[in-house]
Amino acid sequence: MTEPATIVFTTERLIIRRATVTDAAMYFALWNDPAVMAHVGFVYGLEMTLEEITEQLAKQSPGVFHKLLVVVLKETGETIGECFMTRPGGNGHAFTDVKLMPAFWGHKYGVEIKRGLVQYLFDHTECTAVQASPSSQNIASIKMQEAVGGVRAGKGQTLVQQADGTTSMVEYTIYRVYRRIWEKAQREARRAAEESG
Repeated sequence: MTEPATIVFTTERLIIRRATVTDAAMYFALWNDPAVMAHVGFVYGLEMTLEEITEQLAKQSPGVFHKLLVVVLKETGETIGECFMTRPGGNGHAFTDVKLMPAFWGHKYGVEIKRGLVQYLFDHTECTAVQASPSSQNIASIKMQEAVGGVRAGKGQTLVQQADGTTSMVEYTIYRVYRRIWEKAQREARRAAEESG
């Protein structure tokens, strides 16, 4: 029996829901697109088969943290990418990730998704910060982190192994959205809206 699609949250233009096996074709296209995956070190994509992806989706356990989540356009019902979030670790930091199909780049969907993830995490967990680690070469992702109030918190490198056994080094920049700064900005935005309305 197929699990019904579960909505996690919505934004102005988007629905974020749990992934199901019916999303396998979208993940196959997304994860095997070098334009998308090169930013995280997989220069040829993940090179996963549709069957492997379908099996992974079928095994996904309930919940929303550490799970595959799908991004859907409200207007058309079309799936345009994925996102991901974790529960906070011992340091109080939760992690997020966003990947969109290239046809939907440039419409600020990423910022909309990231804002929704940050708000969801601050509403539903005790995390003190929401962290992401975009490739230092991924200017669009860096702009997305900064657009939601992310501040640079460090740099790092990770070695990524390709499907053919070769490796590539990815340099990344750590961005954090701190709860205290986020909540202050939300209060100021509400106050400004009330004064102008």
